[in-house]
Amino acid sequence: MSEKEPQRVVGAPIWGIFLLFLGIVFLLQTLGVLPWGLWGTLWRFWPVLIIIIGVSFLLRRYNVWLVSLLILAMLGACLGIAAWQYESPPPSGAATQSYSEPLGDIERAQIEVDFTAGSISISSLPPASPNFVQVTAEGKSRDGSINVDFQRHDGEGRLYLKTEQGGARWEVRLTTITPLAMNIKSAASNIELDLSQLKVTELKLDIDAGNCKLTMPSSAGTTRVNIKADVANVEVTIPDGVAAKVRVDTDLSAFDVDQSRFPKQGDYYISDNFDTAQNRVYLEIDCDVGRVEVR
Repeated sequence: MSEKEPQRVVGAPIWGIFLLFLGIVFLLQTLGVLPWGLWGTLWRFWPVLIIIIGVSFLLRRYNVWLVSLLILAMLGACLGIAAWQYESPPPSGAATQSYSEPLGDIERAQIEVDFTAGSISISSLPPASPNFVQVTAEGKSRDGSINVDFQRHDGEGRLYLKTEQGGARWEVRLTTITPLAMNIKSAASNIELDLSQLKVTELKLDIDAGNCKLTMPSSAGTTRVNIKADVANVEVTIPDGVAAKVRVDTDLSAFDVDQSRFPKQGDYYISDNFDTAQNRVYLEIDCDVGRVEVR
């Protein structure tokens, strides 16, 4: 009678996954999506390698593909946090550019922003400002260039802003008078959106590997917000007096919501007075690997 062979245990290919991760980072840096100076922040996550080795030993009897996916997600989270914490040094030969557009007869507007590898803030102009938008961009001569397209037709304004190269720092300020629909895409960037004084009726936000701090409008009536985030840290602040209906779908992400303001009802977190509130927000968040906070 032959003895039964011991079950073979196959561990996750840690070093192959790590080389794959390094290749992705180098590729993104070569394409200008991530700054090369990011390594100064990323190296501080070296203890994660010890954690990964420990996870590989503990879960070596599980499906190798599942463990590999978990390890890759951990490395991706480290990359996202490093991109969030990274602050680029003041560029040599920095140039500042500005752009503005008068309000004129604009009664409503659509705004699209495509921003890569830098920092951007969006806030409000003073109420008495005659402008629809003011943009200040800082960076190297080519990095800070503002790619802009603006059209107005029958009382509607359409503004498109895009970075020429990574590494810019933008400050965008918008009118508080006109209802706005916004579509913002960012990659490897720090974003700060203070919409508290703006009349934003619709916001679509797509974040890849970055950090976002978002303050919702305080007196815009009904605002619909859809956030799609991958390897990102998202902090959402809903002003006092604004009701909200929140739905969150997270994969490998930490999630925290203030349930004293937004108690859970089924699949949603809803303010008690949502149906009767004058100012309210419909908020949907889909986050893969990262952290989401709603308060």
